[in-house]
Amino acid sequence: MDRPSLSSMGDAGGDVLVVDDSPDMLALYGHVLSDDGHKVRTAQSGLEALRRVDEHEPELVLLDVSMPGLDGHEVLRRLRARRGGGPAVIMFTAARREPGSIEAGLKEGADAYLTKPIDQRELLARVRAALENFRLKKMLESQRRDHIAMLVHDLRHPLSSLGLIAEILESEDMPAAERHAAVAQIRSMCTEMARLVDGVLAASRLEAGVFSVDVRPVKVRAAVEPVLAVFTPIATRRKVALEFDGSLDLEVRADPTKLRQALDNLVANALKFTPRAGRVRVKVWRDGPNVAFEIADTGPGIPAAEQSGIFDRYKQGSRGRAAGGAGLGLAIARGIAEAHGGTISVGTGDLGGAAFRILLPA
Repeated sequence: MDRPSLSSMGDAGGDVLVVDDSPDMLALYGHVLSDDGHKVRTAQSGLEALRRVDEHEPELVLLDVSMPGLDGHEVLRRLRARRGGGPAVIMFTAARREPGSIEAGLKEGADAYLTKPIDQRELLARVRAALENFRLKKMLESQRRDHIAMLVHDLRHPLSSLGLIAEILESEDMPAAERHAAVAQIRSMCTEMARLVDGVLAASRLEAGVFSVDVRPVKVRAAVEPVLAVFTPIATRRKVALEFDGSLDLEVRADPTKLRQALDNLVANALKFTPRAGRVRVKVWRDGPNVAFEIADTGPGIPAAEQSGIFDRYKQGSRGRAAGGAGLGLAIARGIAEAHGGTISVGTGDLGGAAFRILLPA
């Protein structure tokens, strides 16, 4: 995911509290930060700083270490003892002759420090970087919460359906054909829930950097045939034609289980957004030194402006174009392709809808 700027996450300026017992320093910091677009409040003592935070908690506190009465260390301890840990960023200011104070402050919960005399350019750069990191972290935490909520929602529906089917199966006079159909539906729902859980596990491993693939020469059929076997009945129920074009005997260097997971996600994504009477096509062919896997559909497609970000883990397009509903499927497909030394891309296919293409070394 591209690193967003402050302006992409809200107002460029931050909410800053400057704490220093020197009126000259307060005036200087306030002038420099205000000119850079920050909302600045000031406090000339530790007690006044705590009152200011009680009135309204800032995003960032620029806190002088050496102040009479309640010094910077005590203010820091009291702020970090607040519910939620206090202000997001606390940055110490200290003279160069006070390295011990700086070290102690960092151990007590300060996020960064500046040494006096402070260069104005360094002050602006450090404050902006600290605010950007805080807002980026806040945005990611919000997206994680949304992701978990979506995952729970996706699991709740099949679980509720399983309960209803179980009640039906309890009926002793249920015809055999209906009983077989109910059992098949249960199996299908269990498969879908397992796919969702597998997706979460794969995404977590990718994020932790512990995702690995066992690459070896295999026939394409080892990954493609199981995908077609699982999704053909689903496509039939949805009145969508699931087609295959190409040779299953092509050889590719791949981990067949992981490659199948990537294809699973892409086919599930295509079926989700293809209307009744539509088509989804799985196509495989030799493309120079690579083998190409393409999943194309007759769905609404993806706007060109959204195609570059569609594989981001927590991002969905305006039409919610992400497999599994929880926003993980396409990100996992990208991770698997890249783990194989391959690539994944998306565009508008010859069927008129989206076309996802994975290229892997042959």
